Amino acid sequence: MKTYYDCLPCFIRQSLDAAREITDDQEIIGRSLKRVIREVSEFDLRMMPPEMGQVIHRIIREETGNPDPYKYKKDKSTEMALELAKDASRRIKAAGDPFETALRFAIAGNIMDFAFAETWNRGRIEDSFNKAEKHPVDSAMCEKLKNRIKKASSILFIGDNTGETVFDRLFIEEFPGSAPVCYAVKQSPVINDATEEDALKAGLDKVAKIINNGTDAPGTVLRQCSKEFLGHFYGSEIVIAKGQANFETLTGADREVFLLTQVKCRVIAEHYNFNVGDWIITTNI
Repeated sequence: MKTYYDCLPCFIRQSLDAAREITDDQEIIGRSLKRVIREVSEFDLRMMPPEMGQVIHRIIREETGNPDPYKYKKDKSTEMALELAKDASRRIKAAGDPFETALRFAIAGNIMDFAFAETWNRGRIEDSFNKAEKHPVDSAMCEKLKNRIKKASSILFIGDNTGETVFDRLFIEEFPGSAPVCYAVKQSPVINDATEEDALKAGLDKVAKIINNGTDAPGTVLRQCSKEFLGHFYGSEIVIAKGQANFETLTGADREVFLLTQVKCRVIAEHYNFNVGDWIITTNI
């Protein structure tokens, strides 16, 4: 997905929100914001929005001198997710279709997104999970994915945010068949995207082999990814990608990808003919 003019003020807002989340030092906030504004003014609109996100958060890490400025909040989000997962697990096991119910909880978990700070609070997170079993989803696409997983020989699952990783684990536990699963995370911190450390805290090593994609970009910018990751991306029979940044970066991929996300951005909603708030189960081809 290319970048639209409407994305530019959003980049600036995200950078200001992010800086304020990390520090109350006005000098650091101002310095970061000015650098971001300069970068935004020269940004090539043919590039994808997450590529600007990568620039923004590199600047914030540099200006704060903190290589993982969201670490405390990431750890707290994992704690919250593990607490919420106890009830989710009971509801999944009691469901008539545990696979679809687990998928719904995985999408519900996508609300835990620090790139959209205005949506990230406990009340909205709990609301997302409370409607997990009744929010509209494409059940036909869910069944298609279930049947494909059952027959698959290998699966790559590309994760998104820390915290929702816990619900990705619950989802993977309900995969039919016996295909080995690789779970991909970021090589190094960006926003609250999951790294290997975060995935381990969520227990994903119990259900999948954890790998990293070789980048610090939000989403999956394939031209930046490592050869190892690309081997899994093109060599796995099924690729599943979670979250809006993966949706933005992988809709143009040259292989089939199952995309699971909540739509949080008006520009994306209009570009793909969705509504903000929709829960999406789709493929890119």
